[in-house]
Amino acid sequence: MSVFRKIDPILESTAKQLGAELSKDRLDYHESLRTFEERRIDWEKDGVRKGIIIQPKFTLKGVDSSFWRLVNVAWIPIEKPGGKKTWSKNLILDQPFELIENKLELLLKESIQILQDVTVHDLT
Repeated sequence: MSVFRKIDPILESTAKQLGAELSKDRLDYHESLRTFEERRIDWEKDGVRKGIIIQPKFTLKGVDSSFWRLVNVAWIPIEKPGGKKTWSKNLILDQPFELIENKLELLLKESIQILQDVTVHDLT
């Protein structure tokens, strides 16, 4: 059963309000690489792509799903090595999933406000 079962409706509603896409897991990955769950809300504003990502902790030994993060990201693709200019901010880092689950609506509201203010000039 999905760890996201309680919060998927909130994520779906938020994505719809933003005119964004909600991605569940990494379906474009080969099945053998899909060893963890994650959620991602992506949209574009003024030429800048923006996202809110909820994912487990990644370590050198693999995925540690006892700890989670919620990160805000923004980027634009560019034609040079590295391929994009980016910006990111962790709102939750290496915490139990229940923290995200219990504060999700507040975290999404904060994420949207933060990301609204990110412009191309903030990207490096």
